[in-house]
Amino acid sequence: MNKLLLLLIIAAFTSANSHLAGVARAGAVDKAILVGQWTGPLPVPGGSRQISITVSQLSDGSTSATLHVAVARLNNSPMRVVSNADSVVFYADNVGCRFAGQPVADGQQLRGQWQQPGFRATLVLDRVPPTNAAAVAQEAPAAYKTEDVRVSSANSPNSEIGLGGTLNMPAGAGPFPAIVLLSDVGTAEHLDGTYSLLTSLADYLTRQGIAVLRLDDRGTGRSEAVPRANTGTELVADAQSAMNFLRTRPGIDPMRVGLLGHGEGANVALLAAAQASAPAFVVALGAAGVTGQELLARQTSLVNQPGEPDTAQATFARKQAQLMALARREAKKQLAGGANAEQVQIRLAQEQLRLSMEAKKRSDALYKRQYAMLEIIRQTSDNAQARAIVANMLKQIYPALSSATAQTRAGQLTSPWYRSFLIFNPQSELGKVTCPALLLHGTADTQVPAAANLTPLEKGLKANKRVNIQKLEGVNHYFQMPASEQALAAGTEQPSVASTDALETIGEWVFQQVKQ
Repeated sequence: MNKLLLLLIIAAFTSANSHLAGVARAGAVDKAILVGQWTGPLPVPGGSRQISITVSQLSDGSTSATLHVAVARLNNSPMRVVSNADSVVFYADNVGCRFAGQPVADGQQLRGQWQQPGFRATLVLDRVPPTNAAAVAQEAPAAYKTEDVRVSSANSPNSEIGLGGTLNMPAGAGPFPAIVLLSDVGTAEHLDGTYSLLTSLADYLTRQGIAVLRLDDRGTGRSEAVPRANTGTELVADAQSAMNFLRTRPGIDPMRVGLLGHGEGANVALLAAAQASAPAFVVALGAAGVTGQELLARQTSLVNQPGEPDTAQATFARKQAQLMALARREAKKQLAGGANAEQVQIRLAQEQLRLSMEAKKRSDALYKRQYAMLEIIRQTSDNAQARAIVANMLKQIYPALSSATAQTRAGQLTSPWYRSFLIFNPQSELGKVTCPALLLHGTADTQVPAAANLTPLEKGLKANKRVNIQKLEGVNHYFQMPASEQALAAGTEQPSVASTDALETIGEWVFQQVKQ
């Protein structure tokens, strides 16, 4: 924890009559110098929101303040003003947020931390001259430049296949550190057309002073399709070409170019880190640690497309929750009727165990059937025959599935990409990764569960002493913020917001690798 943040936390939570041993307390910040309007951009997932605090002095000498956040529809929300030894804290009690800041720049700025449930960020507010007061609600201008670029990748011995991409460059002369973002398979990066993890990461990291290159997936946007399947080898070649492209760019430090991948892209990043001309660092988000066949077989449903809700699993989980709620209500009735409390608790625990065993039994049975189906794909070279068998098995495993959907999904599961993924073993090259590596998983990831994948990844990377492995509570495979922790500043609650914890964890770790 840095010294500034520690001071801010002490200032926000220490009462006026408490004392810090051995530290002399200066007089409180003069509230009179705060009178006026203060405004600045609050960094939030996907961009920024303009924050405005207006401080007024009342006729009795006391100070009041109001908060304005246009996008969050907060207008003149009251704030308490508490002046401490070296900072001032603004509390917006009715919306559950606060800003603890210190006057800097000869009193023309307030710099500190904005905090609220599930969200925190550094915020700098500038004093607004009276003549510019009407401009306080305007959005801040872009903090960086964006450029469409073209990258050549040697994906075959005889030709180079073009990749389209978007390069974000921070404001200033540089040279800047840089990072290439590698996407997950399918539509995972663009859920419902509203959410893109890599877009959120690109914006967040660029605002931290890091150049960011995002490539269009093969066969989409401005990237040409590869004649063969998008195998790991070809995707690694694309990642290496992207790094070399950045290393030749003016304004970018060629010694500080890294890789960040999500899902399949995370495994591609780790493979690229095991090759010659490795990245300066690598970030793997939701990487697989087991074989492709094992990973797919463990998924709760193979008929769902990437990012599509698993309705069968959701229905099963909801039924289990209802049965457990019924058991708790029955237990309360029994206790109210004078039943033995210990016996009631034992029966409740037995019901919980029964439901857990039922869920495990369902999961194990599904795993066995899906693994057998995937093994048939792996062993059957005749694609038409494999599709027919898989379509039949899908109908047996998922009785509610229509024949048309079963045929479509069978075609996908027998495609070259899936066949390549079934035999993919992420352990094969991990021992060659020597650069700093961050492995991040969400505890709510049902596609690449942390429990099953982090341990083998850690084992494969055990020779690398610069590996940081972390789990983020309640975060899913797409690193979305849980709906219960949506940031007020991001607008109305919706699931399509990147996890603040994920963005900050990645940003802080990357900064530690690239700082000079």
